[in-house]
Amino acid sequence: MVATDLEHTTPPAITALTGLRRVTLLHGVGDDVLLEVAQACRFQRVRARQTVISRADVEHDCSFVLGGRLRVVALSPGGREVSFRDLGVGETIGEMAALDGRPRSATVVALQESLLARLRPADLRALLRRHWPICERMLQHLASTARSLTDRVYELSTLSVQQRLCAELLRLAASGEAAGGARVVLRPTPSHNDLATRISSYREQVAREMGELARQGLIQRMREHDAERDREREVIVIEDLRLLAERIEGLASNA
Repeated sequence: MVATDLEHTTPPAITALTGLRRVTLLHGVGDDVLLEVAQACRFQRVRARQTVISRADVEHDCSFVLGGRLRVVALSPGGREVSFRDLGVGETIGEMAALDGRPRSATVVALQESLLARLRPADLRALLRRHWPICERMLQHLASTARSLTDRVYELSTLSVQQRLCAELLRLAASGEAAGGARVVLRPTPSHNDLATRISSYREQVAREMGELARQGLIQRMREHDAERDREREVIVIEDLRLLAERIEGLASNA
């Protein structure tokens, strides 16, 4: 079941509009539409490590992420975790259950304190019927999700651990920070355990493959000062995105 100790909050109208304006699904709509959405939403603040949605839940609300970060995961009966994706500000969660009325297909956990705007299924469907731009973005979002899941099934079925690791690093690089040329810095830097849950492997295997990629000069681990926390932290630098992508193809051709 969804955690019952979520803190309900009602932010001022201007704060609600500012947060909803950052939601990808609502980009470009007028303030009148945003106000309509804000009035239909229930705003909830969740704590770090709190379960927001549990797989097989029969509660069907759709939520917009207005602050913080969450992770979509699946848990095996033995407790092993598989991560699907992380969700940041502006993203939407729970839309599939809201649209088809079926139980939840995955678990969502807050990685840090987060603020959600929750919308009941009937309100979401009414919003999609009344505003074609929002409906079109929802269709694009669902198509993108389907493509992403298809890619994951392909990778898990056909690629080696190192290939899957390279593919995941390339995905993370899409939201990384350019560092000149084809170099990208991954911030925040995922741990070996995080990467293992993303590619259905084990931390020890990921550690070995990361070491091999470093020896080949494809990635580099560096230390930098974290001004916000006033301490040192480690970051991963992808030295050349093109070579990393070619590494996947090279391994495939040699398989």
